[in-house]
Amino acid sequence: MQLIPFDIKADTSKLPTNGQLKIITLSSHLTLFWKIFVPIFGTVFLTGLLLAFLLMDADDFYISIMPMAAFRLFLLAIWCGWVYFMWRTLWRLRRVDADSLHFYVTDYWTTVRYPWENLSRMEETRRMGRRVVCFWLNVPGRFGQKISFLPSAYFNVWKSENS
Repeated sequence: MQLIPFDIKADTSKLPTNGQLKIITLSSHLTLFWKIFVPIFGTVFLTGLLLAFLLMDADDFYISIMPMAAFRLFLLAIWCGWVYFMWRTLWRLRRVDADSLHFYVTDYWTTVRYPWENLSRMEETRRMGRRVVCFWLNVPGRFGQKISFLPSAYFNVWKSENS
């Protein structure tokens, strides 16, 4: 087995004297609730409701508003709309941590480290009444080119210190 020598020249001027970087959580702790709990709970509830009406005999339940087949299609459309909404909004939220050299992005299963040089721009928007921050990368990474997260209360302090 042959070892291949490599030369890594990392900038160590920003490291503290003890060698440990202070990692700061930029995203809100509510990200776990919005990304995991709400989509799973809502999808399980709507799936159970849909299956109950799909498996039920049409003669056992009477709906005066519309025929049972139309009501089943209505519930199926609501379920598909819910899944699409979760996929386009909440499922894209990430948890973001940062230190002076890198920022770390996780979806609670996989964590990826990006150097700050890969960040091209940062945007703040409001979606559904919540503030959302988007990091745009120079090239797409593991989670795509746009990384969205709910900022924590400490985010504004961090942003003013590291503009």
